[in-house]
Amino acid sequence: MLPSFGFAPTTAPDASRVRSARIGVLSLFGFLGLLTATFLSRVPSMRDLLDVSPAGLATLLIFGAVGALTALLITGWAAARLGTRALLWWSNLSYLGAISMVGLATMLGDHVLFAAGYFLVSFSFAFTNVAMNTEAARIERRVGRAIMPQFHAGFSLGMAIGLGVGVLFSHAGIAPLWHFLIVGTVTTVARLFIVPLSTIDGRPDPDAAAASLGGPFATAKAEYRDPHVILIGMIVFAGAMTENVAAQWLPLSVVDDFGLTESTADLVYWVFVVAMVTVRWFGARVIGRLGRVVSLRASAVLVASGVLLYAFTPTVHLVPVAAALWGMGAALGAPIGFSAAADDPARAAARMAAVSSFSTIAGLVVPQLVGRVAELVELRYALLLVLVAATITFTLARAVRSPKGLFRSRRAQERAVGAAVLAADEAASLSGSDTAGVPGERVASRWRRR
Repeated sequence: MLPSFGFAPTTAPDASRVRSARIGVLSLFGFLGLLTATFLSRVPSMRDLLDVSPAGLATLLIFGAVGALTALLITGWAAARLGTRALLWWSNLSYLGAISMVGLATMLGDHVLFAAGYFLVSFSFAFTNVAMNTEAARIERRVGRAIMPQFHAGFSLGMAIGLGVGVLFSHAGIAPLWHFLIVGTVTTVARLFIVPLSTIDGRPDPDAAAASLGGPFATAKAEYRDPHVILIGMIVFAGAMTENVAAQWLPLSVVDDFGLTESTADLVYWVFVVAMVTVRWFGARVIGRLGRVVSLRASAVLVASGVLLYAFTPTVHLVPVAAALWGMGAALGAPIGFSAAADDPARAAARMAAVSSFSTIAGLVVPQLVGRVAELVELRYALLLVLVAATITFTLARAVRSPKGLFRSRRAQERAVGAAVLAADEAASLSGSDTAGVPGERVASRWRRR
């Protein structure tokens, strides 16, 4: 029997266990989004307390990128040697200590302590992110449908909640230290209970551990030498670029280029977020119907349409429409890339770490590049740099096609079934059987029952 949606059959644990793990991992994504937004929502306050210029703050934030990249070099090795459950436990506790260190640094005005704390925040984030996505990919294979976008929708929803909570704490005049301690403690306790439910296995993989005997950097080096991993990484880079540019520059562009208020600009960005979350939540149906490659290319077309409409719109009334198109197109790039990276279960964690580094680089380089271009032209025209991401996605989309046929489109599966029917009938005819049509009909009837 052909597996549902092109998935190769796997030895599945109890259905209720998979269901609880799915809910648990979705919760972990949401909590990580909430913690991320907790930090981002207090950036203006932290800048004032540290008494630094925007350029000085940008310099301090570079330590976060260094922390994430450092973690991603060893995360694949650590997951193979220790297991994803251990990574989730450790990174959960370290994140609380790191974000508390950042809060204390802002209260003391200590730049060195802030840099060290933010290094550890990003280091812990990277460990959690890779472990979560690895478990999400395992669950996806068990479920038999492309549900990775739903997990990323959970992260986006968590960010939305975290931003709202941040507004309340900021409006109440509560210092970042106490804000971080309260939210960090609550989420840490919650995640300690959720982690055991979130991992179907979570133990070290003997095969992956044997492959990682060369050490953490040898494991990372092996993945970066794989052209397929590089291509998937470029797709993740493009997806992160599409999303990060909107997050950091779209609201400011709405204010500067269209003369609208900050609250209206926030609403425009909310349109982007809602469109992105909606497509991610229903992304399994889209990918199941179209397949990974066509879904990516359709996403690239939507991104290009939204960005072009935004840059050249003749009326401000089309700005929300442009934001919606942009958000819809930004929804599936990174989730499909992470899912493709995990097609080989034995190398899933190492590959997740490798492609995640491309996302980190996009977050570090691209927004600053947009800012430089915006010094020469209007900001909305600088946002046309996102067309580069759309082009990368469209051009490299075939890289996410699995050699094992995972996530084939419905049409491709139907062609495969048709070929199986013809082959079965032909074999029966050659054998001289009186029931030449029966084998083919058996295959076809199995497909219809699916």
